[in-house]
Amino acid sequence: MKIVLFDFLMFVFTFFIAWGCLNSIKAKNKFAIGFGVVSLVVFLFADGLIIYYITKGA
Repeated sequence: MKIVLFDFLMFVFTFFIAWGCLNSIKAKNKFAIGFGVVSLVVFLFADGLIIYYITKGA
């Protein structure tokens, strides 16, 4: 599988979402925490699929 720019961008976006979750936890904003956690789970799942298919070589 060829690595493309989108793969790197997904990891960068995941980092920023995790950073935003930490900041919203510090600010005690419940809506932002919930939205950030759901987004983080989706992006971590997508990152896991990217890693799986890159290492599998499919």
